[in-house]
Amino acid sequence: MDEEVVSNFEKLFRRAATAREREQLRHMQQTLGLYESDALWLIVLALQYYESLYLQYPKAIGQAASEILDDVKKVSDRVIRASAESAKADLAKAVVSVARDVARDTARRQMTQWLVVGMFAGAGLLGIGIFIGSRL
Repeated sequence: MDEEVVSNFEKLFRRAATAREREQLRHMQQTLGLYESDALWLIVLALQYYESLYLQYPKAIGQAASEILDDVKKVSDRVIRASAESAKADLAKAVVSVARDVARDTARRQMTQWLVVGMFAGAGLLGIGIFIGSRL
């Protein structure tokens, strides 16, 4: 194979051709029956160049997707922690409110019980007073 083709390849790609790439060029030359001075080489090299560029896209897309997923994970972790703290605060408020309501209800029940006991005691004392008063 003509070194001019390899040289053009290296100029276009801005790097040295690998052994695999040289083999591909030889294979194309033999398969397509190209001569070293054939103008078709320019098209072949341009197509290979664009192929190499397109092969880089999946890596770039994968890297960008990975970065985006990392950012989403960080944000979701922060949101989850904030939600957990908010839920704890809401639960604490609810517990305090329920405890206050239970204490108030218990106090009312006890107050009602003592009021009833007091009324019975007063009625009993009044009955005893009336009984004693009628005997005198």
